Amino acid sequence: MKNPFKSHHSSTPLIVQPHDPARARRLRIAVAGGWLLSLAATWAIASYLAAPGLFEMRQRLSQAEQVREEAVEELELVKQKLSISERSDQVSRSANEVLREQLTASEEEIASLRADLAFYRRLMGGKAPRQGLTVQELALRRIGDGQGYELRATLTQNLRKGETTSGTAGIRIEGMLKDRLTSLVWDELAQRKPEQWPAFSFKYFQELDASFVLPEGFTPNRVVLVMKSAQGDQFERSFPWEQALATGADEHVWK
Repeated sequence: MKNPFKSHHSSTPLIVQPHDPARARRLRIAVAGGWLLSLAATWAIASYLAAPGLFEMRQRLSQAEQVREEAVEELELVKQKLSISERSDQVSRSANEVLREQLTASEEEIASLRADLAFYRRLMGGKAPRQGLTVQELALRRIGDGQGYELRATLTQNLRKGETTSGTAGIRIEGMLKDRLTSLVWDELAQRKPEQWPAFSFKYFQELDASFVLPEGFTPNRVVLVMKSAQGDQFERSFPWEQALATGADEHVWK
């Protein structure tokens, strides 16, 4: 009977190698990477063989995109410059309009001053007739939408050169009230006492200002100024209502 535990000697030698997991993993990665590179190379070669101009077209496309980006940037710069230019042009136009308005106003003021100067020269010149207390001009304008009015009268005198003429002005409005001719004196117009009548004091000329309110239903036809000076002069002059309103329509009268 053979012994089962008897050793058996083989002619083939047994080789024992140590197991390295990291080395095996690197080997697998290298194999996979090589396989992917071969696929990419194969695809590139196939693409080139199928369309030899593809790479050139891609390069041209890349260059075209770069040119487009540069053109877009240049266009934005042009838009910004155009916007600045338009704003500058608008500012210039606005400044020119303001200057034209100022020039027109200056010309109108110069014309008015020249007219006033000519008037005063005629008044004070040697050829001007000697006159005592006189009303040269009277202007009216409405105050708002009510029955109130502003009055401005230009008073002059060249009879007493260098002397001061002073006194008071009585204002009377003639017209129709309830189908009757009516004359309203200063007390009835302004509801003031006689001592509060408009006063004046000047050597050669003065602009006399006053305001009053007409009663409801009164239709004015004429305004009358009665001037009384402390020197004993008295002067009365009447002006048609519409004429006084037309004179007052000129804004230079009130400046």
